[in-house]
Amino acid sequence: MKCIRCLSGEAAVVATAPDGSGAWEIYKCGRCNFGWRNTEPAKLLDPANRDPFFQLDKVDIDKLITPCPIPPLHR
Repeated sequence: MKCIRCLSGEAAVVATAPDGSGAWEIYKCGRCNFGWRNTEPAKLLDPANRDPFFQLDKVDIDKLITPCPIPPLHR
C-alpha cells in the first residue's frame, strides 16, 4: 500500500472496525511513521490536494533529526 505522505510502498492496515463492518481502517507507514484513517477528508487523503509542505516524498527521511531522542537506559 502506498503512503499518502512519503509515497513509499511501506504503508499497511494496522486496525479495522472491530465489528467487521468495514466502517473504518487505520493505516501506518513503516518508512515515515505517518498514520491516517480512511475516513479522513479527501483533501488530506489525496497527495495532489495536500499542501506540499506536508509531503515527504522528496526528503531523505533517514537524514531527518529525531524530534524526541530517547535517552539511554540507566540502571
